[in-house]
Amino acid sequence: MTLLKYSAAAFAMLPVTAFAQTAEEDIIVTASGFEQPRSETGQAIDIVDRDRLDQLQSATISEALQTVPGVSIATRGGLGSQSSAFIRGGNSAQTLVLIDGVRINDLTSPNGAFDFGGLMTGNIGRVEILRGPNSVIWGSQAIGGVVNIQSIAPVSGFEGRIAGEYGSHDTKRLNANIAGSNGLLEGSIGGSFVDTDGISALAGGTERDGYDNKSGNARLKARVSDSFTLDIRSYYNRATVAYDSAFGGGANGLPVSRNRQFVGYVGANIDALDGRMQNRIAYTRTEIKRIGTDPVVGSYNNFNLRGSIDRAELHSAIDMHDALTLVAGAEYERSFTSTSFEGAKPNVARNDVVSGFGQMILRPVTGLTVTAGVRHDVYGDYGGQTSFGGNAAFTPNAGRTMFRATYGEGFRAPTLTEGQPPYGNPDLKPETARNFDLGVEQQFLDGKVQIFTTYFNRRSNDLIAFSTVSFTSENIDKVTSKGVEAGLSLNPTDRIDIRASYTLVDAINRTAGANFGNRQALRPQHSMSLTADWQTPFGLSVGSSLLRIGDSFDNATNSVRLDGYTLVGLRASMPLSDRLEVYGRVDNLFDANYIMVAGYNSFGRRATFGVRAKF
Repeated sequence: MTLLKYSAAAFAMLPVTAFAQTAEEDIIVTASGFEQPRSETGQAIDIVDRDRLDQLQSATISEALQTVPGVSIATRGGLGSQSSAFIRGGNSAQTLVLIDGVRINDLTSPNGAFDFGGLMTGNIGRVEILRGPNSVIWGSQAIGGVVNIQSIAPVSGFEGRIAGEYGSHDTKRLNANIAGSNGLLEGSIGGSFVDTDGISALAGGTERDGYDNKSGNARLKARVSDSFTLDIRSYYNRATVAYDSAFGGGANGLPVSRNRQFVGYVGANIDALDGRMQNRIAYTRTEIKRIGTDPVVGSYNNFNLRGSIDRAELHSAIDMHDALTLVAGAEYERSFTSTSFEGAKPNVARNDVVSGFGQMILRPVTGLTVTAGVRHDVYGDYGGQTSFGGNAAFTPNAGRTMFRATYGEGFRAPTLTEGQPPYGNPDLKPETARNFDLGVEQQFLDGKVQIFTTYFNRRSNDLIAFSTVSFTSENIDKVTSKGVEAGLSLNPTDRIDIRASYTLVDAINRTAGANFGNRQALRPQHSMSLTADWQTPFGLSVGSSLLRIGDSFDNATNSVRLDGYTLVGLRASMPLSDRLEVYGRVDNLFDANYIMVAGYNSFGRRATFGVRAKF
């Protein structure tokens, strides 16, 4: 059976179950840009779904990502503070982030890195994490990996969710979502609210840096005919972050940033050739706005930053044969930024890019899938970039054993800040990377025990860094990142769920000079996650999490060492009825004193109590 037959809504990037597969089969979209079984890709991909988020009681996406192998998190302060994700030792700017299939990376940031600090889990239905480069499908920034975040999807019939919780530091959360489908229309709409007094972001402060966040999400899909479907999605986030600035005011400073994010998607899915061909036409819009004020220091902390991305896409896939699927796409993207500080005249920058890609998915024999593709991007300010990639997945025994192999190329185009005057260098080239993976997965005892291990090796060249010689950005850095990811899942009974992962990452600076051979900043060499959950016979669920992060360095010279740390959490939930449940958790149970980024605070012991309901 071909990939297109697995879903009548390929490219819609919405989870569906209308395909022939086992109940355990995972469906992923980050490998090829449309839905396919995970067993048909050689790329390393993990899924954190709504049930897992509820089980972990994760308040933020970054907390959930810490349980995923190959991912490390660095947060500068409390809830809402800047939070960076590093995949397989790559820079935070080398992680491409999507919300409901739309790029959300921050154009107002100098390097375009996405800040996970403001992304709560309230109405998130699923997070898909691809580890390793995949610029053939996703273009710029897909060097370290891709994180695709999806809001709660429509369901058959009607379903509503509501949850509220209260915790330490006067933290309040509330979220609600309704979703439904009648066959012709599918829809989902929700909102969430978070407010906290917080902690001082910088160490040594006595004033608290508070945070509030309001977000909304909506999705609508209308089946106009058997071969034509309209698809509309949107996400909005409005947050106010009090923070401490290194540019004045110190740990008791009073700067505030008011942030706005909007994502919009309008698309049409069109079938042709008796369903053998799927086409998706879409327009997407991303808007980001940040306004900073500082009543005491002013200067750099008073800013007005705006950025936007307009994108048009045409993606098609055709089943040439049961053993061959061809995928192709054409894209046009236009980006814009406006930057001003302390009331100065805004600096405006623009760029556009035209892209095309093709991919072949071949199934020559049962159990073997081979994928190969190529992409070419032409940027208005620096020229073209070509990326290649390929992977293979093979199972000799219907999925009980899986062998995976991947070769992937990734690139990151210079941001408007890096590449255009007055701050940038117009002679910059894109950062590039080449990566290969080798992995194996094995199931035992009818799937009750699962293990996996993956070796990866990535070489990155022409990385953009600030030059102390020219006092501008230059393509001067080289990095080698290699390591091993391993995981174990145990489900001896339906009531017990144990999951463990371990990551070894050697992210080494290969740039000629004083820092040659040093470790990349904020990339721990060793990290481990262990979660264990048990549902008692009388309904109570109890669980615990252990996160062990090894030593790392805070700077490129490796002169500032950050000691490793261990965090332990406890959680429990109890259903009061089929529709109502109470829950609670204690994070950092032993009140460990740890540092994620030098000079910044981290949370001590915290307690939270909540109620959630379905109807």
